[in-house]
Amino acid sequence: MFYPTYQRKKDNSVHIVKDQNTCQCGLKHNSFYELNRQDLRNIVFKPLDEVTCETCLERLKEMQDS
Repeated sequence: MFYPTYQRKKDNSVHIVKDQNTCQCGLKHNSFYELNRQDLRNIVFKPLDEVTCETCLERLKEMQDS
């Protein structure tokens, strides 16, 4: 299954996108009120095995279990 992901430029970690501003782990990938085209291009759909953020993976598993 593919998930919307965001790759952080600081440490190249891959996070699962929760909504238009945050990831599953709470990291803000967009701090502006409105999204523009460049912001949307940063979100890429990838399989779950390419996600490197452990917190995002744990929260996704918790959501699926409940």
